[in-house]
Amino acid sequence: MFTALMPSTMIRLQILVSQFQQQVSVFHQNVCRLVAPTDPPISDFLPNAHNFTISQLYAISNNIQSSTTVLQHLMEKGMPGAIHNSSDRNDPPQCHPSTRKSLKECVTKWGMGDGSDWRMLWLLGFAAVGKSAIAQTIAEEFKEAGRLGASFFFSWPNHLNDPDAIIPTLVYQLAMKVPEYKQIITRRLADDPWILKRNRHTQFRELIIEPFHILMTQHPHAVPQPLLIIIDGLDECKDKQAQCEFIDMISMHVQQVDEFPLRWMICSRPEWHLESMISDPDYHVVCKQEKLNVYDGEAQEDVRRLLETEFDTIQKRYRARLPDGWPPEECFDRIIWAAGGHLGLASFVLKFIGDKGYGDPDGRLKVCMRFLRGGGALGGINPLHALDLLYRQILLDISADDLSMTMRILGFLIHTFPASNASDIAEFFDLDFGKFHRLLEQLHSVLHVPLADEFITRFSFYHASFPDFLEDRVRSGGFWLDLGVMDHDIAFQSLHWLEDHGKAFA
Repeated sequence: MFTALMPSTMIRLQILVSQFQQQVSVFHQNVCRLVAPTDPPISDFLPNAHNFTISQLYAISNNIQSSTTVLQHLMEKGMPGAIHNSSDRNDPPQCHPSTRKSLKECVTKWGMGDGSDWRMLWLLGFAAVGKSAIAQTIAEEFKEAGRLGASFFFSWPNHLNDPDAIIPTLVYQLAMKVPEYKQIITRRLADDPWILKRNRHTQFRELIIEPFHILMTQHPHAVPQPLLIIIDGLDECKDKQAQCEFIDMISMHVQQVDEFPLRWMICSRPEWHLESMISDPDYHVVCKQEKLNVYDGEAQEDVRRLLETEFDTIQKRYRARLPDGWPPEECFDRIIWAAGGHLGLASFVLKFIGDKGYGDPDGRLKVCMRFLRGGGALGGINPLHALDLLYRQILLDISADDLSMTMRILGFLIHTFPASNASDIAEFFDLDFGKFHRLLEQLHSVLHVPLADEFITRFSFYHASFPDFLEDRVRSGGFWLDLGVMDHDIAFQSLHWLEDHGKAFA
């Protein structure tokens, strides 16, 4: 039987253990996380310990070492820069408090647990319409409320698009949120570190699903309320197969388990391979769907409120140079007309005009007006540069073999017969249905492409900014649609079509 250790002896032992772990500053915190809730408070655990053995001290030391090693492995495999509050995400987009109110209320109510059977929400919207801003706002609100489990914001420009990084990143955040979960995955990864080298299905099952099942049965109060996991920009993940795989893993799980303490919010563009999954009737049973529209009344009113608020802020910042009532009503209405209900476009314009680096909002407004009236980018200055980069990336994703014909179809839609349906265009270019849809599969985020059972439905661009981009030689560069070339191409194709089909009209 060991006698009680003297306080001075305990202090020396504490110092030795701290040095051994090289964690003097975090030793107290780590032990707190490792002990069970029923154990004595940490404040009473070490200073006045009685009947305390050195083996117990080393057990704690080993647990800390194991936990630290596991977390380090997760950090190495993950992408901390993709977390919603990462310093790498400098000035992330956010919803203005006066915009998207009904949608934010709907998502918040669902995420907090509204009693519905849906444990997966899919937010769809075309390019730059504001999905990431909504996801960021929801993430911050749920973080403040203690209900955010984890987040991952894909971004191809920032190289945050590795599908193998998402599960370790989510697991790390969940471990920081739920101590009991951290204990389970610490033991699992300490016993089998190669879990992180296995396929994503295995990682998802062994590091997320099974540990939370254990918590539900052994520690039901560890997660008393649902935690929200947000995955934004799934379409920017560099592997399309992986995109579908994540959706499949999550949806299969929520279909098979009636109750689970995690809710999943997925944000993406309506890319063809994702839309095909959404159209499956089985997804409607388990997945709540919300779509961001730009031509409904609420979206257009949101743009007006955003412009009013932000222009007022800019005017007050430069009140010595800008008169009351700035900007002129004609300029305000021009931006409203150009944006429609496109909050992303309105935000790009506001950032351009209010750029503190230039400090000349009235001069930038004049540049913007010239641009929006079709006068082009004055001196190479483009107020919609960020939007154009996004459109370029969408077109760059089209394979070299398909690009020429895809651009011909776009030229046909923009310059010749904008009200044409899919059946007419496919017949005109002598394309079968399968090839026709393959040519347009990369454009679902900017163009409504009718599905197989909608073959007589007309095409429509989600916003006029995309055809405007294609018709501007400076903005679109190598993707420019030359009106003269397009007219010549359509005339030649018309003659070819008449040769093949003219007899039917003779």
